[in-house]
Amino acid sequence: MERIEAGMQRRSDSAGSSEKGAVAVMIAFMIVTVLGFAALAVDVGYMMVARNELQNIADASALAAARKLGVLYEGMTHTEQKSYVCDPAVLADIAQEVALNNQAAGIAIDVDFSDIQVGIWRPESGFSATLNQPDAVRVTARRQAGSNGPVGTFFAQILGIDTVPVAACATAALTGASTADPGTLDMPVGIAIQWFNKAEFCDQPIKFYPTGTLEGCAGWNTFIDSPSNASKLRDILRQLAQNTYTSPEAFAGQTFFVFTGGNVASAFDEMRQLYEAKRNPATGEWRATVVVYDMQCADNPTGFIRIVGFATAIVTGVKTSPSNEITAKVVCDTINEGRGGGNYYGTKGSIPGLVDKCL
Repeated sequence: MERIEAGMQRRSDSAGSSEKGAVAVMIAFMIVTVLGFAALAVDVGYMMVARNELQNIADASALAAARKLGVLYEGMTHTEQKSYVCDPAVLADIAQEVALNNQAAGIAIDVDFSDIQVGIWRPESGFSATLNQPDAVRVTARRQAGSNGPVGTFFAQILGIDTVPVAACATAALTGASTADPGTLDMPVGIAIQWFNKAEFCDQPIKFYPTGTLEGCAGWNTFIDSPSNASKLRDILRQLAQNTYTSPEAFAGQTFFVFTGGNVASAFDEMRQLYEAKRNPATGEWRATVVVYDMQCADNPTGFIRIVGFATAIVTGVKTSPSNEITAKVVCDTINEGRGGGNYYGTKGSIPGLVDKCL
């Protein structure tokens, strides 16, 4: 009996040892699992913070470089804008300076010259690199091998992951003008939005007078001076010619101008004087910024009408009585001082916006 009990005791001790061993293995496995989750929680979170910091740097650098591009365009004539070929080093210097003033994961970011691209951006096709009349800058900020070094990990080192590469990209572009600063609207004439629904409206002739047709898809206004009438219109035209009138600030989608309606033939002498005062003596052309208003061409624009955007026209002639005709053409890819972000009617604002994260 004693031998039987001793055997049972030995089997019990053996079973207990086995269970303890199994528990130890399970605990070790659980520790590894917990550490793995800790690595996932801490290191992934740290990588996300680093990427957000890189994104902020890419955003700021692209915006700064694109704003520099806008400033360069502000000092050019329309002809100079159309033939402009960009020196990318001028924009790269600005982008790199902004990046170096910021940090990602504790390190100031040096953006490689090759990661700063100059080009054009279109909503339908995205970004395309070119130095010919560009309107966009794309910047990629990196923490990778050979470019600021990858981001170090914490717990993930237990799993053999010491570093992780992180990058972010942003595109800033000069887009459709959404604002007109005080004094930048050159004459009290607007173009109906329907005119821009044509398949091709760039460099196409338009008659600001007579109105009411697809060829004369325009209307007179007195800006925000109400009530609008021929007498007030003539007074504004005279003051514009003498540089004593400041056109009001306008915002696409928010501002309403008051239109006179009808054919204001009595204002043609004043309109002719304004054209003579503003035109280029060598070419006979006058580059003018005008509003785009929310109405069809055939409708008679009268009363307060919403302004939806801005366009640039080259006025080529003003004929007084008996013909009473204003001839012009709407030009595209011209950059005016003001903010972008609006619908495109051929004119872009010189203050850029972010359009694409691109990674």
